[in-house]
Amino acid sequence: MPQETDKFLQAEESAEKLTETLKKLHTEATSYQTAKKELDVVRQRLLGLIESTEKVAADTQEIIKTLKDIGGPEILKRLNNLKILVLITLAVSVAAVIITYLR
Repeated sequence: MPQETDKFLQAEESAEKLTETLKKLHTEATSYQTAKKELDVVRQRLLGLIESTEKVAADTQEIIKTLKDIGGPEILKRLNNLKILVLITLAVSVAAVIITYLR
């Protein structure tokens, strides 16, 4: 009888270890599933970032091409003309304020 009792206790102990192992395995599998979901989210965001970056790069390339077509001297000339126009507008506005104030 003691031998049967020992076998029963061993079987019970093995069953407890198996239950604990299965619980740990379940926890680990759930952890892997959560990590996979998180990686899927990161992957989607990364793909969105890549697509945005591609668009920005294409737009930048188009801007650079346009600036090259216009040419550096022409761009500087246009900026200078714009500066002159802003200064004239400012001078006229100041003159209008002074005239209005002096009336």
